[in-house]
Amino acid sequence: MTTPETEITTPAGEPVIEPVIEVRRFLHVPPELVYRALTECEFLSRWWGPRRLENVECESDLGGGGTWRIVQRAPDGMEFAFHGEFRELERPTAGWPRSSSRAPPLVLEAVEGGTMLTQSTRHDSVEPRDMHIAAGMEGGIIESFERFDELLDTTQGA
Repeated sequence: MTTPETEITTPAGEPVIEPVIEVRRFLHVPPELVYRALTECEFLSRWWGPRRLENVECESDLGGGGTWRIVQRAPDGMEFAFHGEFRELERPTAGWPRSSSRAPPLVLEAVEGGTMLTQSTRHDSVEPRDMHIAAGMEGGIIESFERFDELLDTTQGA
């Protein structure tokens, strides 16, 4: 699924041992604000996931080997927990981002008028990747980015 603002692809020619879902989106705010919105619970809990779910827990540890965790609650009370780790994290500064010989899972690139965000979600095999897509992740990503845009529009001076 792709919208004019968000492009979601499963790149061709990817190695079968590590299938990827790639998301690209242009954001009309500087990388520093995008970084904060992606890493600080003050922001994360206000945009992450579809509107019908309430974010009831948010943890974000930016230290070396840090982790993140978000728990969402559906109207029927069912809860869904999502988590991950920050493998490499670098706060945007002058001269950022630094070059790397490997593609990181998230890149924030300063471009004219804002930031180009590129996110890669890696899966252990094709089956879990395809199940992730079939479970509706594309709609959730698009709705999350709509909420993300709304939040960033109201917090540009934060």
